[in-house]
Amino acid sequence: MGIKEWLFRPLAEVTKEPIEDIVKSVQPITQNTSEVIEEDSKQLIIKKKPTAVFRPSTWKEYIGQEKAKDTMKSYIKAMLKREQVLGHVIIHGPAGTGKTTLAEIIANELNVKIQEVIAGSVSDAYMLIELIRKSKKGAVFIDEVHALSRNTVEQLYTVMEDFKFNGKKLNKFTLIGATTELGEIIKDRRPFYDRFKIIIELENYTVSNMAYIAEQYKNRTFPDDDFNRENYFAIARNSRGIPRMAIRLLEATVYIEDITQVLKNFSIIQDGYTEKDLKTLQYIAKGKKGVGMQSIASYLGTSSQGYLYEIEPYLLQKGLLVRSPRGRCLSKEGYEMIEKLRKVKGK
Repeated sequence: MGIKEWLFRPLAEVTKEPIEDIVKSVQPITQNTSEVIEEDSKQLIIKKKPTAVFRPSTWKEYIGQEKAKDTMKSYIKAMLKREQVLGHVIIHGPAGTGKTTLAEIIANELNVKIQEVIAGSVSDAYMLIELIRKSKKGAVFIDEVHALSRNTVEQLYTVMEDFKFNGKKLNKFTLIGATTELGEIIKDRRPFYDRFKIIIELENYTVSNMAYIAEQYKNRTFPDDDFNRENYFAIARNSRGIPRMAIRLLEATVYIEDITQVLKNFSIIQDGYTEKDLKTLQYIAKGKKGVGMQSIASYLGTSSQGYLYEIEPYLLQKGLLVRSPRGRCLSKEGYEMIEKLRKVKGK
């Protein structure tokens, strides 16, 4: 089976449709948000451009994550009925899986303002206190909340629990934290973790979820572009279960009009596995007793954080790697995947 036959199994071969409409008439044409008009001699060329970038803002638009949605719906309904402020929420899951979007939907459903900040940019607790005041009894969202300094975290204890800072009363508010490192917070900052009343763990997205996410984004952002439906499933199978990756592949496919070329551009071999994944597996296979993370990162020419957040999660999720006291080792499935990817590359 060749690469194209594999890519669209069991779907039909992709057909290409032109993105541009060539209009030979020189009659005036009204410009809208999805068209750019250029005059070329006696032709007017209408080039389609994307509308505003789409981000889900309702439960219906937020695809997948049914458990998280059901949990938050029940809490929000109860708090609105009691006219109380929602308890503090922490959302954890891999990067690009919709934590920020979920936080914004929570605020929308509560009908409150939300102030957003990335933890790495927070210099001290006073900066967060200012955001709390600006939220006006709403929500404050801290992305990468595990990156807050220990001093800042300790100053938040009475803020979160008693709504006081330096003895002065604050309006009640909801703190929403997002993290990829919940274990780090539990281990090193347990009192901080304990002050979150609602713990939301994002689950893995199914291929069906991913295809729906890609289709919804295309219809909202590129409504006038022709797009073969089979591409949605190719994108879904190769996005590693990460909505952000699916959107990246979707946009590239709209512009380039060739899904096979797009996957090649992103060095994707099959089912989301990349050239770098194959290199990682091959390198670890050489170390029979385990290979250290820093050694792997150096071999790949990336940082430890880059390896830890961009490469390893997918390999662990698929059961190809095993963490041991001596380092990373391959599972039986890991060795099998090396051969499988080599065969696909050889076609």
